[in-house]
Amino acid sequence: MNEAAYDELISLIYECVVDRSAWSRLLQPVSEACGRQRAILMMWDARQPHAQIALFHQNEASAAQAYGQHFYKLDPTGPAMEHRDLGVWYHDYVELGPERISRHPYYQEFKRPHGMRGVSCLKLQHSERHTAYLSLLTNHDARDVRQDQQRMLNRITPHLVRASHMANVVEGLKLQLQTRQLLQEQHATPLWLVSGEGRVLFCNAAAEQRLGEPGFPLRQRHDRLFLNLPGIEWLALIRQACGRSGSARPGWVQLPGAESMQLLVTPVNAEARFNLIHQQPLALVTLLDARPRVELFTELFEFTPAECRLAELIVRGLSPEECARRLGVSINTVRSQLRALFAKSGTQKQAELVGLLARLS
Repeated sequence: MNEAAYDELISLIYECVVDRSAWSRLLQPVSEACGRQRAILMMWDARQPHAQIALFHQNEASAAQAYGQHFYKLDPTGPAMEHRDLGVWYHDYVELGPERISRHPYYQEFKRPHGMRGVSCLKLQHSERHTAYLSLLTNHDARDVRQDQQRMLNRITPHLVRASHMANVVEGLKLQLQTRQLLQEQHATPLWLVSGEGRVLFCNAAAEQRLGEPGFPLRQRHDRLFLNLPGIEWLALIRQACGRSGSARPGWVQLPGAESMQLLVTPVNAEARFNLIHQQPLALVTLLDARPRVELFTELFEFTPAECRLAELIVRGLSPEECARRLGVSINTVRSQLRALFAKSGTQKQAELVGLLARLS
């Protein structure tokens, strides 16, 4: 490959920093420049038994399905990559060797029938919950990789890892900006956005002010939010809202004192617009006082005006049929809006929804 082609490849690699769709355009030229015929971008989630295919070039859907159903259990690549450093390639033909490959059931029962021979795998990024890999594969009938193609692979490797890291940073900045915009809109109410381990991802100015008040039971230490109240399993409430112990459900804590304040812990879906980089369930901790907080229906849960009107009637104890008559809509419309209220608030039953909303009213 000449220098002009190399420069073009490097340019495309760094396009991935600001444009996620560029990864799909990158797989073919990278595999071809490095003497491989197929390329797969895989994401591993700690909650899943194996890595999931995110993008691929020249890989058959049937092969991906067979891998996900059974053959991932036989794949020696996973254990080999688990403790490997970023930027260090795994080459099966080097680390396993031809003899072991020829006898290994993964290669004989899966790779060979699907026309594949060898794999080279690179860990692009790693965090506590997610890891990204790039796998380049050779076809069974392909020529061996030439030395100049292997040199090309080694040459672009640091750029692949660096671009992946930079893309992660950019997505993190986007998250911070969108989170800041969200919480600044709700500045009157103290809010904390936390992970399932209680780590504070963001809090607004009202929340920071409360944390500085003497005697306030919430404390932040080492980026984690703690509640200093006997008999309260604080982390269990957060884990419950994040779905760590079953379906994600809201919870609340009555705080002692004359002000009659409550802490509301509500689920934040992994698909929420301010949850781009983490892509995992989070919890929103809200400090409520005794004043009316009907406006929080919209702020916390993104209820539409129609859903908000229904929520106000539901919390007053009206049945769906009574709500339909009051609002002048059909019972089917009310039931559809109720399903939306359940989904947005993280509740599953009407009684649970009423209990949640009653604490906001």
